[in-house]
Amino acid sequence: MSERTDADSLIAAVARGMQGLPLSRKCLIGVSGGRDSVALLDILIRSGRKNLVVVHVNHQLRGRASGGDAAFVRRLAAKHGLPILVAKADTQLYADARGVSLELAARELRIATFGAASKRYRTKHLVTAHHAEDQAETCLFNYVRGTGAAGLAGMQQVSQFQVADQEITIHRPMLTVRRHEIDGYVQSARLRFREDSSNGSPDFTRNRIRHEVMPLLREIMGDRVTDAILRNAEIMRGEHAVLGDLVATHALDEVLSVNTLRSLPLAIRRRMVHAWLARFGPGVSGFTEVEQVLLLVPASSEVAKVNLPGGFHCRRTAGRIFLQPPGESTSRARQPLSQISGD
Repeated sequence: MSERTDADSLIAAVARGMQGLPLSRKCLIGVSGGRDSVALLDILIRSGRKNLVVVHVNHQLRGRASGGDAAFVRRLAAKHGLPILVAKADTQLYADARGVSLELAARELRIATFGAASKRYRTKHLVTAHHAEDQAETCLFNYVRGTGAAGLAGMQQVSQFQVADQEITIHRPMLTVRRHEIDGYVQSARLRFREDSSNGSPDFTRNRIRHEVMPLLREIMGDRVTDAILRNAEIMRGEHAVLGDLVATHALDEVLSVNTLRSLPLAIRRRMVHAWLARFGPGVSGFTEVEQVLLLVPASSEVAKVNLPGGFHCRRTAGRIFLQPPGESTSRARQPLSQISGD
């Protein structure tokens, strides 16, 4: 197969992933400067999708290299004549203030940045460069966290997430694309990109899954272990959708009714609380967090408050369950994105 055909195949896969969204529709695109997001940006532009806004977060975790990433992405946006929003955040301070991991802190800061970009550029569509190996690693990560069918289903090609008072639709058009395909595209298109040295750091759980767990699984189970995980994710997405439809029959508000939860089967009750935490609470929640909230439900329960990650508390009062956001101890924690600049 020729390099030209390989490139066309990858472009076609991305086009299928963006199906239903007009080429003229304005979209945010998250660009870290790494090969995946650089490849996606190039593919979208080659596909005729030029109404894009580049979004980049400088997490300040790698000294001058982080600033170099931001400068590289600025030049890339300028090369294509695209507007860009760059946020500079002290991710370590943010993590320390909330008592969360750097990974979760970085995720929350990215979400806050996408929310700011959505408001500034008046679009609720975001495109990211998650690919098939990211999906497999996510499924494994969610499995060991005990997130149930929702976690085993992995990421969806199109989904929504809530940030502040708005809902953003996230598109992952490369979710069926394998990493080697992206590497081949980058090489054939002669794209420049930035290598993130932290991608190899054992300090991050996802890196250990990528560099230690997945190679060991391939050694034990064979090279097609990623395909097996992805097939399982597809099955789980179908089951997840059915349960999701059942949960959707109940309005999801900021306050949960104890009586409503008591009336539901346990599986639906768990799904409802998981969806509630994802929308209004600390975001990344697993079995433990859901079960903590469910301690408030039984009529015989003497528990009226439970602690959740990120400094959140969940309380029950007068038959209602609600979340209490974390108290912020520093001015910079209250404003996590210390600098936001855009063209």
